Amino acid sequence: MKALFVPAYVMLILSFTLTGNPLADPGGENDRLLSDPATSDDIGSGADSIMLMHINEVVIEKHRSAYYHEDKRTAVPDTLTRQVFSGGDIGTILPVFTTAYINTQGGAGSASSLFLRGTNSYQSAISWNGFILNSLTLGTTDLSLIPVSAADDIKVIYGAAGSLAGSGNSGGSVLLGNRANWSNRVKAELKSELGTYDNRYLSATTRFGTPRIQYHLNMFLHQAENDFKYTDIYKPGNPVERIHNNAMDNRGIIQNLFVRLPRNNRIEAGLWYQSREKELPAIMGSYLPGRAVQYDSSVRGYAKWSKIWHSSTLSAGAALFDEIMVYNGGNAADISGSPLESEITSTRLMSDINYRLYITNYLSADGGITFSSLTAEAGAWGTSMSEYRAAAVTAVKMSLPVITINTSARKEYHPGTSIPLLLSAGARADILPGSFAVTASYSDQFRVPSFNDKYWQPGGNPGLLPETGYTADTGMEWSLFSSRSFNIETGAGVYITRLKNMIQWVPSETRSWWYPENKDMVSVKGIEASLSAGGNTTRLKYSAGVAYNFSKPSVSSLQNGSTLNDTRLLRYVPLHSGTLNLNVASGNIYMGLTANYTGSRHTTADNNPIQMMPSHKIFNVWAGYRVSLGGVDGRIQLRVMNLLDEDYQVVRSYAMPGRTIHLGFIMGYSYSE
Repeated sequence: MKALFVPAYVMLILSFTLTGNPLADPGGENDRLLSDPATSDDIGSGADSIMLMHINEVVIEKHRSAYYHEDKRTAVPDTLTRQVFSGGDIGTILPVFTTAYINTQGGAGSASSLFLRGTNSYQSAISWNGFILNSLTLGTTDLSLIPVSAADDIKVIYGAAGSLAGSGNSGGSVLLGNRANWSNRVKAELKSELGTYDNRYLSATTRFGTPRIQYHLNMFLHQAENDFKYTDIYKPGNPVERIHNNAMDNRGIIQNLFVRLPRNNRIEAGLWYQSREKELPAIMGSYLPGRAVQYDSSVRGYAKWSKIWHSSTLSAGAALFDEIMVYNGGNAADISGSPLESEITSTRLMSDINYRLYITNYLSADGGITFSSLTAEAGAWGTSMSEYRAAAVTAVKMSLPVITINTSARKEYHPGTSIPLLLSAGARADILPGSFAVTASYSDQFRVPSFNDKYWQPGGNPGLLPETGYTADTGMEWSLFSSRSFNIETGAGVYITRLKNMIQWVPSETRSWWYPENKDMVSVKGIEASLSAGGNTTRLKYSAGVAYNFSKPSVSSLQNGSTLNDTRLLRYVPLHSGTLNLNVASGNIYMGLTANYTGSRHTTADNNPIQMMPSHKIFNVWAGYRVSLGGVDGRIQLRVMNLLDEDYQVVRSYAMPGRTIHLGFIMGYSYSE
């Protein structure tokens, strides 16, 4: 079927290219061809000035993975949520507006990873302005290294299509983006937050520019001792102890530049430098103090160019990510007696070229090529390793008055690895426009093995197959009531993800080390549901929302003679998770509450019930006061995390802090036209 699909798909796009209408309107929110008064003087005289039209910047900035998403469930944080949690990292804010499970090993700055829709942490991808942040060596992203202030936009796309988003998106994608506000002239903000256990956060942000050029600068510093008390349930008598060797120092600077050039050319660039030092404490139950330290340093830069014609856009971008991680074991030594120290470096050069054609008022199409040169080196590998990866991508969107249809195809080219053609198709039908809509989608998925999976010595396996499978889901959105002062909405859906050749590290029967193999097949079946309400009166604004997710990731072995069945579940994936949000604002005062429920989780591959982690509920509250004087906007806010002082663990044997209190001050000034 796929062999017949490709030539038909290519012929369809070619025919649209030859017969397309130069006046296009692809439909959807903000996805329209609009005149742009700010750059109207770019229009030259003669025939070109008659044909030329301008496309809203929102369309230009949208990467294909975000442009073709109407058939997918998405989530974004509101302005107040971003403000309250602006002193934290992405791992802190995601559970507030999604049902994501964040797997973390302790207090502020501890490594944390994302679990979406019952999949593993390496099966969801995080991107910054269209370029993947996931580690080359592990395949995951440490959320504690990404401050909320790193992005102007945060969007979660559940079950993102592999044909659009690439490798490792079975659970979903988190899209982080920066954008320009062309009406801004000057904006500056100073933020400070002090918290329990000597937690200190300080950031300074400035943005200034003209209708032609905008510059953003964000500097941040986050430090904490993290010396909280905890109950050590793994020691006789369950003594209360204080954690040691847990301090953190995280600092960085992020710059973005946006330029409008003559003849409808656009340029944007970003540079992100960050350095973190994090002490690693001993696990619970240990009688020896921890002395290990991990150092992370990264320099990430990207540049993009785009050109607008009367009914199409061409964009090209490249990024260079250079990252270093050093682990120092303190007094620990390896088997030879040498001090235990490991350094891993990686360099990624990524490029993406995309052409988007607005064919008619209802039809648009993309065609693109990606290429990556990847190099990494680790002491455990014995040498540096390099790989080259390329892909050809095409997509079509049809936006009719009642229904929007997205289709896409992707062909990956990896030397020595065969990856099947990836397809996706989905639709959103607004049966009662503005009131009731249904969605349905199918997406092929894949994930290539990480560098550690292939090259770690001893045990790495360069012959590993990529994980392949699919995600299918359907859902509905229903506006139950809507008026000027009050609205209530609900949504629900079901999904299934099926992956074969899942990579698992298993112990060797003849040697003393572990090794990876394509051992398992996983099938995730789930249900999502949400209910939200909000409104305002002359004095009060309020909103409330509740969301629930049920995921059952059943695992079966692909090994001959195996007796395993589908009752085995993935490690650290809760069957049940949910979140509750309440926000109220009156005049200059605002306050809110979030509650997160995480169900019980297995911590061993054989699902030993003795090793199961119990469920837990975490409540967070906040309140703030805002004042404006002479163009200066000031805020003081109080945030209390783990209000009920819950004693719990997320990763087995790693203590979590109890109640923490954070007092923040924000002062800003802005002027725009």
